[in-house]
Amino acid sequence: MADEARAINIVFDGPPSHEGPRFVEVEDDAGRSIRVGEWVPRDDGYWALRIRCSCEADG
Repeated sequence: MADEARAINIVFDGPPSHEGPRFVEVEDDAGRSIRVGEWVPRDDGYWALRIRCSCEADG
């Protein structure tokens, strides 16, 4: 079985700009919705999509 690259696509309703696009969905390459994290409120009033990984920080 050959290794197949897998991707997580975070979908927005437009390109990056000074007005900012809106978040739409997180999905795989086949367009299926996937759950990769959880939305958490922050003390500064923003919200974060927290995605946990087993990667090490650089430096």
